[in-house]
Amino acid sequence: MEGILRANNYRIVKHTDGPDVYIVNTCTVTARSDYQSRQLIRKAVKSGARVIATGCYAQLRPDELIKIKGIDLVIGNSGKDDIVDYLHNLSGSGGRRSVIVGPPGSPLKAKPYFSGRSRAFLKIQDGCNSSCSYCTVPMARGRSRSLYPADVLKVVDGLVTDGYREVVLTGIHIGGYGLDLQPESSLLDIVDKMADSYPGIRIRLSSMEPQELKEDFLGFILKFIKEGRVCRHLHIPLQSGSDRILKTMNRGYNTGYFKQLIHRILSECPDISIGTDVIAGFPGETVKDFDDTVKLIEELPFSYLHVFPFSKRPETKAALSPDQVRGNVKKERVNRLIEIGKNKKNAYMARNLNAILNVIVENKNTTAGFYNVISDNYLRLLVRADRLQPGQQIQVRVSSLTDAGLIAETLGQPAKPLK
Repeated sequence: MEGILRANNYRIVKHTDGPDVYIVNTCTVTARSDYQSRQLIRKAVKSGARVIATGCYAQLRPDELIKIKGIDLVIGNSGKDDIVDYLHNLSGSGGRRSVIVGPPGSPLKAKPYFSGRSRAFLKIQDGCNSSCSYCTVPMARGRSRSLYPADVLKVVDGLVTDGYREVVLTGIHIGGYGLDLQPESSLLDIVDKMADSYPGIRIRLSSMEPQELKEDFLGFILKFIKEGRVCRHLHIPLQSGSDRILKTMNRGYNTGYFKQLIHRILSECPDISIGTDVIAGFPGETVKDFDDTVKLIEELPFSYLHVFPFSKRPETKAALSPDQVRGNVKKERVNRLIEIGKNKKNAYMARNLNAILNVIVENKNTTAGFYNVISDNYLRLLVRADRLQPGQQIQVRVSSLTDAGLIAETLGQPAKPLK
């Protein structure tokens, strides 16, 4: 949305700069994100500005948001493409509050992109055809749909022109990219075209579902990684280490498949960073189920964990389960998994001591003489240097691991090309 607004001569300001309009892009993945979205809206209303709410919470439960006193407009996910029209009409609304929420699933379009980050995030796919028992994404985003390859390359061309040196391909199910298109395409096809057309950029893949990484498909992904076409980083959600809970979640795989998948990846790319998601306290999760999850996570060399307590989402099967786990038990299990995640992260950082890494500069650190950088294998480091620029690609040698994180020294030369 920011790219669309800037392209139409709207000025984006900080909340402290007295904006005329707030646009709150809500999230509804957990009850906490619902709460945070409502708090942001109320804070915006108190400023005296006009307030628009959009996003997944607005899509699924607009009736809850429109009840917030002072909000002007609630629009669904499909309305984001028309945000400029809504802004034009806002001044003539006469103070009337409106809800405009249509069915999710509008076709993806190439849009202007802007971000203050040194890396660009390009949504190539949206929506979901799965039916996990705890998730509302299919209801909020609609069925899977993809951005046409020509549009992807058009956007990437603009990103390269604007100076971005890493493009993160994002979506709900990027492993299913292109399967809905005519003619059909694939993630492998679009990565191959991007790497051939723009050899100077890093391509990073966002989260990919385990069942999407079948034998032949995975083989090509690993080939791209070994060739330097794709970053040495994969994020593959586990969610639970209990086969019984995975079945209740309707995840479509078991722990045996997941273990084989991770071991296959590591056998070909031993230095790769693999992250995962885990839900603690899913309905019916027993002590044994949780212990199985802990055992599996400790066995596999993840480089980081994203840990979530189970959160009841309206209109999902899991929310209706009578076998809910007590809040204090969920909290204990979350804390234990977070601690394991910290140990995993520290172990992976330690493995990279003395390694030479290709990094992209993000910004200056608050500590004088240091810059924040991110490596192709998803490590954030502090680099000693004088005059680096955001977006610059360089090579560094990891010299130490401190309480502040990994410290690295520049090698005084540009990063080796990714192809």
